[in-house]
Amino acid sequence: MKPAPLPVFGAALAAALLLSACGSAPDEAPDDADHSGVAGDEPAADGEADGDGDGEAQGDGEAQGDGEAQGDDEAQGDGASAAGLSAPDRLITAAQEGAGRAASFGFTEMGFVSDEVAGSYRELLEENSLAGEDPEAQVSPEACAQPLAAVDFSPLLLGEETVRADYFADSFSGAGSIELATLDGEADQERVAEHLENVAALLDSCRDTEFTLDGIDYELRIEEPTLQDQDGVSSEQAENTAAYSWERSGGEGTTFAQILFTQVDDDIIMVSFTGGEAAGSAEFTSIAEAIAAEASAALETAE
Repeated sequence: MKPAPLPVFGAALAAALLLSACGSAPDEAPDDADHSGVAGDEPAADGEADGDGDGEAQGDGEAQGDGEAQGDDEAQGDGASAAGLSAPDRLITAAQEGAGRAASFGFTEMGFVSDEVAGSYRELLEENSLAGEDPEAQVSPEACAQPLAAVDFSPLLLGEETVRADYFADSFSGAGSIELATLDGEADQERVAEHLENVAALLDSCRDTEFTLDGIDYELRIEEPTLQDQDGVSSEQAENTAAYSWERSGGEGTTFAQILFTQVDDDIIMVSFTGGEAAGSAEFTSIAEAIAAEASAALETAE
């Protein structure tokens, strides 16, 4: 049974951007950076987290109603909620499945990002000021400037036939998202390969970085989380998977994020969390893996 169609968001995106104020969580989420994670302080076994309150995970890690989120914060649709999205149905369905899995961890408030808002987000990424266009942007070490700017990559950059769904939990200060796109030709393949190279460069040589943007000084720490649920992943997919977390301090406080990026045949999936300290935790690594696996299985079924 498919999850209920998710509503379409028209508000600003919650983005895991390193180099923009948009790296913070949106107005809908609590703004205390020290807020606890969905499942408390300890990661749960087998990559599953037990929520609390209205966001409680249901038995065996599955959301109630075979993937349908229940309760006051449920995101129910009427079958027309995804109307107007340019993405192919198979990507929309895979995003629904991934978001349904997120609901089992307490992320029960969710919805698709509209094409209009996705277009605005695409423009923001393409105008990244640290890509060398802003003479006042400074990065130390200087050699980290290019990969640091380029790592703000999103599947939405690969065209209009892409999809993104965002999700929120009462017990997490921040937001999560899942994005999907299908690679269309050699140019898309090269762009993804470059992204993986940039992630590798940051993890190899740029784990501790300082940068100044819009007159504000930031300190950035990048780490590589340990992926646990890789037994069922092919060697080719494992080679095309990248995961990293970051902690950015400066300005109004500290923001944490974690990103899991993977390629499955000609499809790519990116799962992100941005917000309070829990976003960079091992618990959220397990959650991201579970969400990506659910979306990947849906893509395989749709073939």
